[in-house]
Amino acid sequence: MHAQPRNIIVVPRDFAWAQDLTSIVDIVARHFSDFNGNGFYPHPDEVRLQRELRAVPALGRLGALLGRVKARGVAISNLGLGALGEAQRNAVLYAIALCRGFPTSTDQRTRRVAWDVRARAGSERQSRFATFSERVGGADMHTDSSFYPMPEEQFLLYVVAAARCNGGESLLIDVEDVHAELLRSREGRAAYALLSKTALPFRVPSVYAANEEQLEYHMATVFHRPAALDGALAMRWRYDAIVKGLAARPELDNGALRAAVELVNDIVERRAPRFHRQLPDDTLLWADNQRTLHGRAPYSDPERHLIRIRISNTPNADRIGPSGISAD
Repeated sequence: MHAQPRNIIVVPRDFAWAQDLTSIVDIVARHFSDFNGNGFYPHPDEVRLQRELRAVPALGRLGALLGRVKARGVAISNLGLGALGEAQRNAVLYAIALCRGFPTSTDQRTRRVAWDVRARAGSERQSRFATFSERVGGADMHTDSSFYPMPEEQFLLYVVAAARCNGGESLLIDVEDVHAELLRSREGRAAYALLSKTALPFRVPSVYAANEEQLEYHMATVFHRPAALDGALAMRWRYDAIVKGLAARPELDNGALRAAVELVNDIVERRAPRFHRQLPDDTLLWADNQRTLHGRAPYSDPERHLIRIRISNTPNADRIGPSGISAD
């Protein structure tokens, strides 16, 4: 049994939506000519829309709740969206995300902001590089958008339908706990130093690439200390993207680098303290994408369904890379 991280918590919703749900949907509908299959897209005037939505009292109270707890991961139970239809529910989730920052498009083709995390039919038989959100089973610990130039700083997950098979628990790890474990051994300290200065190729899953047949990757270090975090430790991690990236760039691979990657993977998958919880229907999970890793326990229920929205601290018009409005 793993120890529990102190910076990841579960809290109940402590406010009432009252008529604000209707107001939120009306505001969003007024600004979008279409909902893009209920997935929305980065709005071209998102700063003005953000100001309007932040004036809605219930959204202000939700923001205050997240601000009070000062955690790196927060699950809010009984959010109160379970009775809404898909369009209305996703409109409210988009509004919640926009009040936290600037929701980004998940892939370069559909530009959807609200991404369905559920098994695709036949995903277990597909040979292409699928992503964790498309298949049943477990998901290794990772940070979102690790294969893009500007990974979003935050993300939301909303549970539409939890797995009914006693599996699919949400997992979260504090990056500081990974670092602490690495510092316990000479090999760990050497791995941390190497992965802090050596850029690795993170391969883009084909579902997110501009063309499913096109091989794309991004070079970046695993550990870094962004100025925006005042020098605090951040992490970029997705083991399968690194392994496939090194396969695509074998001249970058070597024994020391591979040993460092394998050691970090062993720590994040087996040793580090982790939040391990089955989140029930109508739960909202917010997490810091720079200072936590997330994943899920194995499951087999194809009806498990979550909605994910990634959130940048930078407006989409100012972002670099495939997500958001700006071109590569």
